[in-house]
Amino acid sequence: MELTQKLCRCCGGEHFQRLTVQAEVDPFFARHGLQIEVSHSVVVPLLDWGLRNKVSRLPAFLARPLHNRLDRLRRRHLLESRRIAIPYGLCSDCGFLAPWVEIGDDQLHDYYAHYLQSSYKQARSRFQPDFEQLGQVMGSAAEAESRRRQHEHYILPHLQALHQAAGATNGSGEVVRILDYGGGSGQLLPQAEWIEGSVLEVGQVPQPPSQAVDLVQCLHVLEHVGHPLATCRRLASHARPGGLIYLEVPIEFPGMAAIEEGRLPICHEHINKFQIDAIRALLVAAELEPVEVVEASVDFLHLEGLTPVVRALARKR
Repeated sequence: MELTQKLCRCCGGEHFQRLTVQAEVDPFFARHGLQIEVSHSVVVPLLDWGLRNKVSRLPAFLARPLHNRLDRLRRRHLLESRRIAIPYGLCSDCGFLAPWVEIGDDQLHDYYAHYLQSSYKQARSRFQPDFEQLGQVMGSAAEAESRRRQHEHYILPHLQALHQAAGATNGSGEVVRILDYGGGSGQLLPQAEWIEGSVLEVGQVPQPPSQAVDLVQCLHVLEHVGHPLATCRRLASHARPGGLIYLEVPIEFPGMAAIEEGRLPICHEHINKFQIDAIRALLVAAELEPVEVVEASVDFLHLEGLTPVVRALARKR
């Protein structure tokens, strides 16, 4: 007995529907993100047991290498299973694809408290040996600098307009205040002498803003959180009336054809799979005025090719 429909955590609508197929979970994220221990089950055919009995009757110096060879043969033919899957839901109103059960931010705090630090990279490399080389670039200073410059190319004209408007009203010494929500060490904050930047981490205890800011930016965070709409409302609370909110998320929605065929993307740290319509609906549900919502691309140095993203700029009423 289970629910089949409930409120959407993106647009707030009533048509977030449980899918009949489940999404497989990345083993590393299952252990350290969802905090589910990966269980191992081995399916051993009767033929295997028969061979084992015969091999065990041989002298030890012959039996030992044959048992080792049977072990390798079993692993090669995937008789050992470690699959984990969880239910997913799809909003028929906005096209938001996400876990059916909300994954709380507190549940994910352990995972992101050490994100891309040496302990994280070592632990992930034990699960995925090929991550060791990838981790040398992912989150590196070079990648952060590249991402900041790409972000500046889009957002600086809007910030300059804010700066000019503030200067016309209050004098040339006025600064533009920016809050990076979930921005780590602030490496993605735009840089200019008239910009004053600060960072608020998702896991921090929410505090009333000491001073409302001109822009709240949130880059590649909403795909990680349990409740995107609640998160969007929280970050918008830090903006002044008339201030701007900038969201950027990867486009990972697989398409309706894939979903109807039961081909769901794997659930890793990007638990939410967005498309442009979902982000438009998110802004409206958060009572923000969309300024521009467009599809674009970002070059992450640790990935091959360009990553499609949604750039969404909105104004707080």
